[in-house]
Amino acid sequence: QYALEKMSRIPGLKVLGPPVGTPRGAVISFVLGEAHAHDVVTMADEHGLALRGGHHCTQPLMQLLGIQGTVRISFAVYNTTQEIDVFVERLKKVITMLS
Repeated sequence: QYALEKMSRIPGLKVLGPPVGTPRGAVISFVLGEAHAHDVVTMADEHGLALRGGHHCTQPLMQLLGIQGTVRISFAVYNTTQEIDVFVERLKKVITMLS
């Protein structure tokens, strides 16, 4: 929930799935405007972020949503709010570079 709240404040970032406050798993899929998921993931990697990008074996869903793919981040019980803050700040740098 902490990550969703932080991510919801980033202009141009659209989280897919249940809205903030709704129970969900530890995986968050998102898109950044018209940026291709692979471009986002490649640039994120250069900033030390390990994200996944693509259609994640859900091509029919991506077609239905009208998108080429998503960027995905996943969390585990050991992740901290500080790590999420670092993720958000680095993601903002990636967004600036893609603009």
